[in-house]
Amino acid sequence: MRTRAKLGAARSAAVRGQVTPPVTDWPLVHGGPPRDADECDTVASWALHAVAMGKLDVKVSREIAVMINAKLRAQKEGKLAERVRELEHLLARLQASAPKKER
Repeated sequence: MRTRAKLGAARSAAVRGQVTPPVTDWPLVHGGPPRDADECDTVASWALHAVAMGKLDVKVSREIAVMINAKLRAQKEGKLAERVRELEHLLARLQASAPKKER
C-alpha cells in the first residue's frame, strides 16, 4: 500500500511539472530516435508507460508525441513523393516506346 502511495505521489508531482525524472530506459536498442513506424510505435508505447509510472513528465511525453507524428507524416509524404517519381518515370518510358501517331 505504501509503494502505491509513493507511486501516486511521484506521478502527481511529475504531472504538475515539479519533477522531471531522468530518462534512463530508452526503448530503442540503438539509442537514437525512431527510424521507422514500428520504432515510432515503440517509443509512443514507452512514453505512455513512463508517464503512467511517473517516470516521464506529461509535457515531455506530449512533445514526443508531436515529434513522432511529424516524423510519421514526413515519412508518408516521402514515400508518396517516391511513388510519384516512379510513376512519372514509368509514364515517360511508356510514352517514349509508344508508336507515334500521324496527324
